[in-house]
Amino acid sequence: MEKQLVGRVRYLRADFRDVVGKPFNHFYCPILFQDEETELCRAHIVNATFPGSTRWTVQRKDVDNFYGRMFEADFVDIRHRGHKPDEVLADLDLSKRLRPQVVVDGRRVEHYLVAKGPVPKQYSPFVVDGKSGPVRLALKIDPTETMTLADAHWQILVEKDLRIPALVSLLKAAHLTMFDMLGYRYALSPGGHLLGRDVLGEFYLANVGRSKPDVLTSARKYFRNLMHAVRPVLDGDSTLRGTAVDRRVYMCRTSGVNWGMIVLVRTATSLHAVLVPVFQDDVGAQLFGDFLDDSDECIEAYLTKYEGNRWMAAKESTVLAWPKADVGYPSA
Repeated sequence: MEKQLVGRVRYLRADFRDVVGKPFNHFYCPILFQDEETELCRAHIVNATFPGSTRWTVQRKDVDNFYGRMFEADFVDIRHRGHKPDEVLADLDLSKRLRPQVVVDGRRVEHYLVAKGPVPKQYSPFVVDGKSGPVRLALKIDPTETMTLADAHWQILVEKDLRIPALVSLLKAAHLTMFDMLGYRYALSPGGHLLGRDVLGEFYLANVGRSKPDVLTSARKYFRNLMHAVRPVLDGDSTLRGTAVDRRVYMCRTSGVNWGMIVLVRTATSLHAVLVPVFQDDVGAQLFGDFLDDSDECIEAYLTKYEGNRWMAAKESTVLAWPKADVGYPSA
């Protein structure tokens, strides 16, 4: 292992000893809750594809690669949401990732990019203005039929469902944020056990080795109960840089009982809020579960900063809007 990784493992071994009373032998995974010899890696808390994502922690390479391939590889496409459909169509790399469609009067017309040479006679040429000049396409439709559709309704659609990739990727990012910040005090707490071992760990063990379509199908059902745990921040404090960087969270408290913590995850210019279970007893666990299940769309929380091993919370609470109509990440 590289020097920095070895140093971080050494630090976590000491932290584990402080919490449990004895050190782990290899690495105690905060997701699988297993201590066994396996390849480790620098796991970026937020996928490294996003600009500015530098924070990392130690993770099992097999677990990190699984979630990276199955979910984060698609979630990173959220950074392309600002592109216009014709820009996507004219960009070879974006076209491969986002698969734009040419639609005429509601009918999908297959197409492909023409790098050079003529368009086959049985297909119709189509030109789109790209960043570097005109881009030629071949529409798989007879030219005579294309002429009859001159006055039809033509569209370029870019649709990619990112709800499940966003939900799972952000849950994992929030869990690793808490682990990076608090170590095994969080990972081995009741809330850390719930999100780490019971949710992320159990899903990995049940789905590792399966095909991506099968994993995504399984995830839609498996993570359904946590669909209200993640929301995009549409109107928030512009100074918030993400919990992994500025160590600021919102502590959720009801009648003096802490039951959740809102971890902020930044992906380039976007900010996301993840409701993480943080409780020490059955009352807190019940409050966390009830909020996810009921129709309440407001959370009373305290902006809190973790600094010098201390929590410094605002004296006054803030009421945060938490819409539950949809997970909030429909497409790229």
